[in-house]
Amino acid sequence: MILRLLGPVELVHKGRALDVGGPRQRVVLAMLGLNVNRTLSTEQLIDAVWGDAPPVTARGQIQVAISTLRKQFARAGRPDAIRTRAPGYVLELAPESVDSLEFDRLVTSAREDSRADRVTEAAATLRKALDLWRGPALDGVPSDSVRPVARHYDDRRLAAIEECLRLELLLARHGEVCAELTVLIGRYPLRERLYELLMLALYRSGRQAEALATFQRARRALVEEMGIEPGQELRDLEQAILRQSPA
Repeated sequence: MILRLLGPVELVHKGRALDVGGPRQRVVLAMLGLNVNRTLSTEQLIDAVWGDAPPVTARGQIQVAISTLRKQFARAGRPDAIRTRAPGYVLELAPESVDSLEFDRLVTSAREDSRADRVTEAAATLRKALDLWRGPALDGVPSDSVRPVARHYDDRRLAAIEECLRLELLLARHGEVCAELTVLIGRYPLRERLYELLMLALYRSGRQAEALATFQRARRALVEEMGIEPGQELRDLEQAILRQSPA
């Protein structure tokens, strides 16, 4: 059984997503999943579902949502996964049963490999971590309490992508990296680190003119959208390419 949060929220058993119910149940499941093995109060769940305007029946509706979720966990062989614990509830799962926690573990492992100069292993581990994603984190969960955590995980995903591509550049996988970065820049046109990596990949592939054109593309995007010039690192890289620096 896997609880998936890195994309639409899903409870998966034997490869099949179980029906966890509507938006209210998804918010409750997301909150419990983001706080695995930690007690959440009923008030926290009410706030996550309704914000500042809960109905008078809010406590009863949370109890119904918990009951619905318990039935699905029972179908997955874990009838005791959600426990009542004052002042609310706790979802008891092994960390490897939650994809966001597995992602965190793999990223930490990759960082340790990178520090030890195990570049191939670090890149492979990051690819494994990134394969856990199915879309934006906690996609479709309508809750102001969940949204900041979703943004945090989306930022961590981008950082992991950038680090993975940096490592793959060290492994001379320039062609594959160029293709992936071109797609990513289309999605994140203001992310300077992506332009920097693409410029390096193009230059190391013998495509100096395209590398310099990429800098101009980055500059146009930043000036037109943000009214700012590229950062120092990107400008220094342009100058190094113009000098054909061996570094």
